Amino acid sequence: MRVSGVPGGVVHEGSREFLVREGLPTTGAFLDFGALDAGPLRAFPTSGAERLFVLGETDYCTPFAAVGDLVLLDGTTGEVCLGNGGPRRDRLASDLIALAALVREIEAVGEAARRPEALDGRRGPTVVAQVMAGAERRLRQIDPRLFGGDAPPAHWGTALLVRALGWGALPGGPDGPAYEVGPELVAELAALTDEDGGAGLVHRFRPEGLPAALAHEPTRRLLTEVGLPLGGAMFGVCAEPLVTMAEAYPEYFDGEEERPYQRDFLALGDWPTDLTIALDGATGRLELPDWYDDGQPEAYLNRDLSALLYALWTYERLRAEWERWEHGRGRDTWAVFDPQSLLSTVVDRLVEGVDPEAFASPGRSWRLLAEDGHLGGLLG
Repeated sequence: MRVSGVPGGVVHEGSREFLVREGLPTTGAFLDFGALDAGPLRAFPTSGAERLFVLGETDYCTPFAAVGDLVLLDGTTGEVCLGNGGPRRDRLASDLIALAALVREIEAVGEAARRPEALDGRRGPTVVAQVMAGAERRLRQIDPRLFGGDAPPAHWGTALLVRALGWGALPGGPDGPAYEVGPELVAELAALTDEDGGAGLVHRFRPEGLPAALAHEPTRRLLTEVGLPLGGAMFGVCAEPLVTMAEAYPEYFDGEEERPYQRDFLALGDWPTDLTIALDGATGRLELPDWYDDGQPEAYLNRDLSALLYALWTYERLRAEWERWEHGRGRDTWAVFDPQSLLSTVVDRLVEGVDPEAFASPGRSWRLLAEDGHLGGLLG
């Protein structure tokens, strides 16, 4: 997005030339430069001799804020920073050329993940780590001055993590599971949910122990070859052998239940609000019962077990990063940037992206959890 009029206060020649000839993208890397389309650069009021101009803002906000932090250009030095109206700011890029390249690099990580042929189709936590390490090297090469300090630069590391989570698993084929979830992803999910901080436990079912009613072959393979994480707060696995919902909870299937067809589904595991996940053995679909006779949550939980595991892994990776910056640790590192603000803004859309149907209406369980003000949402 080029700028038609550059104020005289922008005396840094490289910045003036870049804004007129090349310009910044409209959006990217969780930054919004739409302000540049509204006319000449708007001056940012300061009490000193600085000449700051508004390039845009973050598309995430600190709690209770109406807008994001501002992306500011120093018209004298050409540096770019994050500001929130106060005197303290965080450096975002050494110049506009670097800023545009940093945005492109972050977006390229997410775009490549959507190409099945990228990295020969390899996916999983190890690939996520490799992709992030490679992108971090390129970010340093793009702006060595920014990344050469003692503290990590604001914004970019968190933005990279969010985009890199798309490398967790590939979508499955038309007759396969929703996602090609591998053992490594489930093992990391088990570690992320281990309350003792250990490696976590994974349970693989014995093929001969699975009931004949479980005819959905992708689910059978997942249960026996990949397994399920044990000990999670969101999802707890039922013990072998898997039995029907009616066998496990006869008190709820007495002829007056709201979803009687679920009596022959398999009781797979525990879910928040004291519910049990019901597995349709024919299709692999996951549902929730209506045990409280209020119609909520709606029956649909996830398309299949692979979608549930990928959604949980995405959520738990974000939650682990959220907790890393708990108790104001972000403020000890940066003056303005709050990584928890970015994480809380993106968590719903990332989990929804795994299985959009799980968020398709207000009564779906994932959406109810995300919008629960008492719990503070998925990351609260």
